[in-house]
Amino acid sequence: MNWKRLLCAGLSGAVLLAGLTACAPAAEEADPDDVAYQAAGIPRDTVLFTVDGTEVPADEYLFWLLQSVANAKGSGYLADDEAWEEEIDGTPTADYLKEAALDTSILYTTVANHAAQEGLSLTEEDQAALDSDLSSLAQQVETYYGITYQDYLDQQCISEAAFRKLNAAPYLSQALQAQLEEEGLEPQQAELDAMIEELGYCKAKHILLAFPTNEDGSAATDEQKAAVQAEAGELLAQIRAAADPAAEFDAVMNARSDDGRDEAGSLYMPDGYTFYGSGTLADGSGALVSEFVEAAQALSVGEISEPVETSYGYHILMRTDFTDEERQELRSSMEAVYPSYVMNQYNEQWVAEAVVETTDAYEQLDPHAFYTRMVELVRAWQEEWAAEQAAQATASPAPESGTPAPEGESPAAGSETPAAESETPAGE
Repeated sequence: MNWKRLLCAGLSGAVLLAGLTACAPAAEEADPDDVAYQAAGIPRDTVLFTVDGTEVPADEYLFWLLQSVANAKGSGYLADDEAWEEEIDGTPTADYLKEAALDTSILYTTVANHAAQEGLSLTEEDQAALDSDLSSLAQQVETYYGITYQDYLDQQCISEAAFRKLNAAPYLSQALQAQLEEEGLEPQQAELDAMIEELGYCKAKHILLAFPTNEDGSAATDEQKAAVQAEAGELLAQIRAAADPAAEFDAVMNARSDDGRDEAGSLYMPDGYTFYGSGTLADGSGALVSEFVEAAQALSVGEISEPVETSYGYHILMRTDFTDEERQELRSSMEAVYPSYVMNQYNEQWVAEAVVETTDAYEQLDPHAFYTRMVELVRAWQEEWAAEQAAQATASPAPESGTPAPEGESPAAGSETPAAESETPAGE
């Protein structure tokens, strides 16, 4: 679970485009600076849905829709136009992206709603911090990307006012959490244990039989992999036939495992690995491969797995329980993040209970068309920027002051996505 899910008011995004809606105004009535209208055919103040009665305009939602597409692309989806006809997690791509953006927008709106209900708003200190965040961002995009802050916002299909509003949400969330802490948040042992369980903390040791690397540097052949698998099967049979399988597992692991060892030949991790979530190691030193994680989490404490193949070789895993000392250490570490955990639970509850009513404009929004049009707009803007830079270079060949953009990062260089696709959110 990501306790900081809310604490990332979006400064990042990708480029997309949504189809024209039946209620779109005549072109001559549109604001020429309204990117939402240019990309989606709807003015930025068009209400797309309400959340507990609060109207959410296109200005805010389209930003999250861009984020949704960027996340899908980052996860390996949407490689080409044909991919839009496929499904993501069993849901048609367009529906999946719209719903993901809708969920995020609901989250931010409910936080703002509940803060208002509690009479909470940004303090002068918060306002100053937010101003500093946005000012730093404006300087960064100008220095490293060679575009103005407004150019940056246009690439995100959002106005400055809406962008500021979204970036205020983390401060409101912090205020709500501070209020909870003032009211008293002293978790009991059972609550901490439930938190450990929900976050997926798991401990497992393994016997690794590594695939060989050939003398010419080539990877193991299918025949070599089959031999490793056969040995793993033999060792597993030996372990399960023993009078004490757990003790036999340890004996085989210490004698045979190809996991890391010190100069004396002893395993670095004889007690196994503690991890949580999708495989992040509890000590923060890295993450385990997904096959290892899934196999370990599927086991009961004390259970031994069938041989599991990963890119490293074949593993035989045994899930182990935490010692009393280890569990107490976990509880102590949970106490520090318990307020954030509780806040996240409230977030999830508010989103689940929110009354959301969509409009025709939302229902007719086509993410693929929106993305396509945004790409076209960004291309055109980049061509304009490149032409302006070329004209300035011709008129004044002397280099401009300031730090040059890192190689390959200038949005005017012809990329089809906005400069800020991987930017860090302001206010985080």
